[in-house]
Amino acid sequence: MKLCAGKRALLPGALFLLLLLAGCGPFYRTVVVLVPAGNGDYEIDSELGACKIEKAGVKVALSFPKRKDLETAAAYPEWNPYLNREKIFYTVFKLKVENARQEKISIDIAKAVLLDGLGGQENALTSEYFKNVYPASTLVQPRGFRGFEPEVVYTEDYYRYNAVEKTIFKNRELYPGVKMEGYLVFNTARREAGNLTVVVPGIKLLDGKNNEAGNTGDIRFKFTQNVSVIEGAGK
Repeated sequence: MKLCAGKRALLPGALFLLLLLAGCGPFYRTVVVLVPAGNGDYEIDSELGACKIEKAGVKVALSFPKRKDLETAAAYPEWNPYLNREKIFYTVFKLKVENARQEKISIDIAKAVLLDGLGGQENALTSEYFKNVYPASTLVQPRGFRGFEPEVVYTEDYYRYNAVEKTIFKNRELYPGVKMEGYLVFNTARREAGNLTVVVPGIKLLDGKNNEAGNTGDIRFKFTQNVSVIEGAGK
């Protein structure tokens, strides 16, 4: 009789476990991939997934980084300014510029634009923009029994903005032979947009006196946007 009673006592626990397992269904994640689309004005590097062009001795390349690349922007997921474990917050490209001229060049990347082909336009987000999104704040709190030896505590937003400063492409002048790369960041493009165009603003060609001697003109790179939903096992 005691054995039977023990079996009956196990039933509620077993039923709870079955219900719990039944609730662990699959989850769904939206995956966005941008693939370079050729139009004859630039070269496509299929291996790197990049659009490339050279104008007046200035080499420019634009690619769409994978999620695993964006994850390296910060040491910990909680400090990443571009994504969390569930989603990516922005439409992010990787921009590379090389000055192969004999004089300096000047880039105003804040004028870069993303066109969605549906009448929408997004301007590039700068590090100044992210100062409001991730205020680089610190906290000072007392340390010790009598409140001596104050300790500075850095917030997660401090580390997020720090990651932006290290990875985003900034306005600057490039000396001859210098290469620069960084992220070109926009607000998320509409998912229904099939074709996206990134307009890299004209790069100034400077002379020996630092005056503008020419301009590359705006450079346009086109990408095809593929959006899919994948199913994974629930946890």
